[in-house]
Amino acid sequence: MSAKQKRKFAFPTRTLVFTALLTALVVAATVVLGFRTGDFFFNCGDTVIFVTAALLGPVPAMLAGGIGSFFADLAVYPATMFFTLVIKGLEGLLCGLLMKLFRTSHRGKFLAPVTGGVSMLVAGAFMMTGYFICNSFIYGTPASALAALLADAVQASISVALACALLYVMRLDNLRARFRLSGEKYPAAPPYRRVPRAEDRRSR
Repeated sequence: MSAKQKRKFAFPTRTLVFTALLTALVVAATVVLGFRTGDFFFNCGDTVIFVTAALLGPVPAMLAGGIGSFFADLAVYPATMFFTLVIKGLEGLLCGLLMKLFRTSHRGKFLAPVTGGVSMLVAGAFMMTGYFICNSFIYGTPASALAALLADAVQASISVALACALLYVMRLDNLRARFRLSGEKYPAAPPYRRVPRAEDRRSR
């Protein structure tokens, strides 16, 4: 692999630090900001996953969503932690890929609140489907998992609303350009040109 290709696939230190930070926030949002209602556990972990997808891109969102949610489940509900590792990881990856796809399209920057919300809804629907299949195995029948599906729908809807408020109302999305996240390219500074001084011109 050439040096140019290595630079292309490198994981910047800044992105690595933010990924680790947001992974920890996924754990905190799931455990600390979560509460149990009967047999169901509501949390704000998906909100952080969506924010990570918007700020850092698909791969960091996959890592933060999968690993962060895995350790959160290890603390609150270990029975689903391996399912969660896959489901939440793919949720972050899907959300990040859709956001990146919309962002590179024409007028993607101006429609970011709409396309971002759509990306989160699609990823949230994927999460609901994944947990429906998971709960069908845990509870024994798909009919028993329908009640949990409703709870997941409420959690996904609230998470999308909170993430949209953070990103597009509180303008957290601006951090992506400010800290040069998501591997985006920015225009390079113009090359330096030395302007001859007046005495230099006279000496010629």
